[in-house]
Amino acid sequence: MKSIRQSLLLWLTFGMLAATCLAGISAYLLALDEANELFDYQIKQVALSLDGQSQASPVVADDDPDEDNVIQIWDALGKPLFTSYPSRALPRYLSSGFQTVNFRQRPWRIYNAQLQGKFIQVAQPMIVRDELAANLAERILIPFFVLIPFFAILIWWVVRRSLNPLESVTNAIAARHADAMQTLDETALPQEVRPIVVALNQLLIRLNQAMKAQHAFIADAAHELRTPLTALKLQLQLTERATSDVIREVGFVKLNERLDRSIHLVKQLLTLARSESKMQSQQFGPVDLSYLAREVTNDFTPLAKAAHTDLQLDIDPNIIVSGQQGNLRILINNLVDNALCYTPNFGQVCISVKREAPHVVLRVIDNGSGIPEQERERVLDRFYRREGTEVTGSGLGLAIVRNIAEAHYAKLILSDNLNTSGLVVTVKFPF
Repeated sequence: MKSIRQSLLLWLTFGMLAATCLAGISAYLLALDEANELFDYQIKQVALSLDGQSQASPVVADDDPDEDNVIQIWDALGKPLFTSYPSRALPRYLSSGFQTVNFRQRPWRIYNAQLQGKFIQVAQPMIVRDELAANLAERILIPFFVLIPFFAILIWWVVRRSLNPLESVTNAIAARHADAMQTLDETALPQEVRPIVVALNQLLIRLNQAMKAQHAFIADAAHELRTPLTALKLQLQLTERATSDVIREVGFVKLNERLDRSIHLVKQLLTLARSESKMQSQQFGPVDLSYLAREVTNDFTPLAKAAHTDLQLDIDPNIIVSGQQGNLRILINNLVDNALCYTPNFGQVCISVKREAPHVVLRVIDNGSGIPEQERERVLDRFYRREGTEVTGSGLGLAIVRNIAEAHYAKLILSDNLNTSGLVVTVKFPF
């Protein structure tokens, strides 16, 4: 596992050492350049200071260090007149001025000049200049090497102090209980850490809302299931105590009705829970809403015929929306099921899918009793059922439709059927 602290310490320390090495190389090159200028000037002045009146002198003893200058003088005929170090005497180079030559596998810097008929050559080994430049660079770098431990400790302290906010956030999260959804403190955070904490707080808010919705759903579901299950048990007890076959048969009929109602409620609850979970996990894709509406209509055709209800289609072909096919099928299923349930026998239900720029519009129109305007927001809530409704149901159908519509960024509208009594449910999808 990679550590930010270790990476920072490693790279900062490496960078400091690399910068020190570069500084040493730069100091050496600069010192060498200055030494070359200085020593070139020196050997030139030595050559020019030897006047032409100098006579040939005895050869001096060759007992000086190898780094000293070698001075050589020839007459106009090329006869040697003077050599300061015979053991290190260089050949005569005829070119005037400065040049760098190799002699005995060592580089030499020489200066040649002709003065009053004499040829003067002053040579100096380059090692003198290299050693001087190295000594100067070493003296410059000594303070750097002394300060390196100090800077290393400073880097360690700065990195540790800079990463303290991350450790604080980590400790704050680790110390929390699993259901603790309070947001983290965003004050006094560095600019680099704040976006992480802000994003985490937004996630905590969404999780808190989801958990509250889940708890509310479980509480509502438990409450709604309690009543039909209790009624089912009472009906079973009454049927068991029946004193005649007729009463027992009526009891079994009622028992089947209550059982069907309980099964429908459980099915709707499972559908709602499944749709909510899928809306969070599934990705959107192209869905042929026309084909989907036609399939759902075909599924409900036998039920419509049994209720003598005219189930009509008004669909434009190949209308594509972006969404989740399974959830959109659930949406249309619930709308058609509700319309058939609340439409009296010999009534009419129409499913319409149209392209009305800038939307794709799905409408389910019935000629039932409709919903008063003041109750249209309430019927979208879970388990809400209008008083006086004779049709059995769970009060979840339109709640499921609303959740799926919101997940698809669609607008759900309930309105009156202007041609006759009844309800028009409109779902407008973005196109």
